[in-house]
Amino acid sequence: MIKQEKFAGFDVIVITEESSNSKAILCPERGGILLQLILFGEEVFYLQEETFADVSKNIRGGNPVLFPICGPLPNDEYELDGVTYKMKQHGFARNKVWKTDSIEGQKVTLSLQADEETLQQYPYYFQLKFTYELTDGKLHIYQTYANLGEGAMPFFAGFHPYFSGNHILSKYNIPSSQYFDYEDSTIKKRTCATSQLEISDSKVFLHLSDSMISFKGEAYTMNINYSEHFKYAVLWSESPEEYICLEPWMARAGSFTNNNGVIELAPGEQVEAHCSFFIEKP
Repeated sequence: MIKQEKFAGFDVIVITEESSNSKAILCPERGGILLQLILFGEEVFYLQEETFADVSKNIRGGNPVLFPICGPLPNDEYELDGVTYKMKQHGFARNKVWKTDSIEGQKVTLSLQADEETLQQYPYYFQLKFTYELTDGKLHIYQTYANLGEGAMPFFAGFHPYFSGNHILSKYNIPSSQYFDYEDSTIKKRTCATSQLEISDSKVFLHLSDSMISFKGEAYTMNINYSEHFKYAVLWSESPEEYICLEPWMARAGSFTNNNGVIELAPGEQVEAHCSFFIEKP
């Protein structure tokens, strides 16, 4: 069942599946964000509602979309063909108004397309289409990234989910033996339990060897499944006793300037990716 409601003054789309006691709330106006997710009665996302209500702030919570970059660029800028472009951390998709393309069954499709504002930051004619589907207690995000322009289009995307949970009390399954530590900008081998890592500075787990990352809390195991396009997992939190950000990224921060891991689409080309969230209870 899908209906439209108001949340903190914004129009939202609510997908409900009564058989699994699950619900997903989307807000096209606030970056097309997946704002709330309840699976089998468990509210899996953290949300600071005041940051959602204030359009001048980045939302602390839900599942923001990262595009056309993940993480920051050096000095929030890059150079292309002799022109310097400014772009803030994680790109602009999370701050744009998305269009609702279709609502059908348990699916909602949102889209975002290049405009004058995005072209000042990112001189490419892109189109994003994200279809959110809630079925059997799982939330699927089917993504299409398309190049509508006449030249090659580089990008790398990701998600920034804020999960309710306590970092220290969690048991992680991240299929990588190395991580890049933003605390001192070095690559390190994992020599301790992930829950013992200090994550106020991001830890970027490199070259994932499996298509799923997860963490186990007291009530359930939170799983993130993804297509082969997502090669990195970022672990971060400003408040590790309240929430955990375990984020699938296509490439490492800074890659937009050095082409390390960036996807490049030819004119008229598109790529389709997938990500899903589901839980397992004891």
